[in-house]
Amino acid sequence: MTSHVSPPFNLSFTEASFFGLSNLGVAQCLLDHGTVVLSQMQAIGGSSSSAIIAAIIATAPEKLADLLYGLYDIVDEMSPLPNGAITPGFDFIGRLRVLLDRLLPMTAHQLASHKLFIKATELRLVDKYDALTVHDVDQGTSSCVRSKGPKVFEVGDRAWSLGAEVQISSYGSREELIEVILGSVFVPWFTTWTPPSCNGKFFGDVTLSRKENLSGDVTFQFPPGSLIKISPSPKNRLNMRDKIACGWVDTTGQRFDISALQMYRIGDGLYPPPKAYLETYFADGYEDATRFLKFYHIYEENGRGYGPRQDSYASIHFVEDLR
Repeated sequence: MTSHVSPPFNLSFTEASFFGLSNLGVAQCLLDHGTVVLSQMQAIGGSSSSAIIAAIIATAPEKLADLLYGLYDIVDEMSPLPNGAITPGFDFIGRLRVLLDRLLPMTAHQLASHKLFIKATELRLVDKYDALTVHDVDQGTSSCVRSKGPKVFEVGDRAWSLGAEVQISSYGSREELIEVILGSVFVPWFTTWTPPSCNGKFFGDVTLSRKENLSGDVTFQFPPGSLIKISPSPKNRLNMRDKIACGWVDTTGQRFDISALQMYRIGDGLYPPPKAYLETYFADGYEDATRFLKFYHIYEENGRGYGPRQDSYASIHFVEDLR
């Protein structure tokens, strides 16, 4: 083991939507061939769908396969629906709540506290008929009102004010942990989704609070240690699509931009791709973790899970070379 990946380890998972299944592949590979990492992991961070995966790793890693098949079952239920996750009568958050309740152990909140770090956005229910103040709208220089991010979402008879990005790492009960995880996934766009709440507070997807027009990666405030972030190869990314911005206008008339790739990820969550694609995401994540473990000579040959796709892997010197 090189000095660049010396323990204790902090793992960071930030892929969103069903792309998060790549992180599930990473997690399964670490469980199969990288116990040296998991056994010395002091913290793990997750946001959006990856918060679910991080929670299972932190509390019940033996349930990773059950999580995978549980997500496949939800996809099987969503796929025939005319409008995917937003089909009236279908509660996506409710389905995830049942799955988490089945998989998380009764002591999950104790196992997760100070080990599982979740990023989310604070949400507050507001009266949509309240008059706007000068703080609700950032005046721009053009004819349209521009801002660096949305502040109000109106969905049916509900209106949500968006607060700051928060990091949560302490959980008073198992139910509180489940609600925080679901809050990290929640977006207040659909009246059929029951908003997760914890101690009177509501949370939403972390990207809702982002002030940059084209949001970067989610970062966590971990304890000191070696950060491990196993990401897909940049060659598999469509970088030009990342640089294209789509303009939206929220209920206060504010304009904000979102990259086309993020739009694609949102659509991927509402209308899941065929299961063959999801299986590919999982397998690719498994291979990405294999590359990492092979590069740092901490891959455990034991005949479990998938084998390496390559006969040999190039040597590297820095974690950045893997990104």
